[in-house]
Amino acid sequence: MSSKNQSGVFTNLDVIESNQRLLNAIASGDFATYQDLTASDITAIEPESKGYPVHGVHFHKYYFDLYAHPKMIKRSQLENQQPIITNVISMSNPHVRWLGGGCCSDGCGEGTAAVISYVRLDQTMCEGDDGPVTKTMSETRVWENRDGKLINVHFHKS
Repeated sequence: MSSKNQSGVFTNLDVIESNQRLLNAIASGDFATYQDLTASDITAIEPESKGYPVHGVHFHKYYFDLYAHPKMIKRSQLENQQPIITNVISMSNPHVRWLGGGCCSDGCGEGTAAVISYVRLDQTMCEGDDGPVTKTMSETRVWENRDGKLINVHFHKS
């Protein structure tokens, strides 16, 4: 949900759909969409940062640039590691909890922020693989209502 919501009220489904859009952007290497959905001052703790907190989107842009770099693409081709189909990232058992403001238990989204937790499933299959590969990890993201727009402000991946 990158467009502004005039009412400023979001639902659990809005958070889940925004999160899936973000995951799709990551899977497809779409940095423009990623940047639209994340705060420039995003914080994160993830395996790529060796468990240390990172601040800002620049840390993550490096990975978008790396995998789009012609030498990385050529290397993947030489190692016969080209995906047969596009990588897919999905969520298993997403759970949304609202924070701040007039929160309620029915997921009405009247809070100022939402936390979504889920098991992230990364699916891929490259030429030469014996079969599809699915990687799993636990992921939690914090989405903030900034001026009627859901923005990802923090995540933790392990």
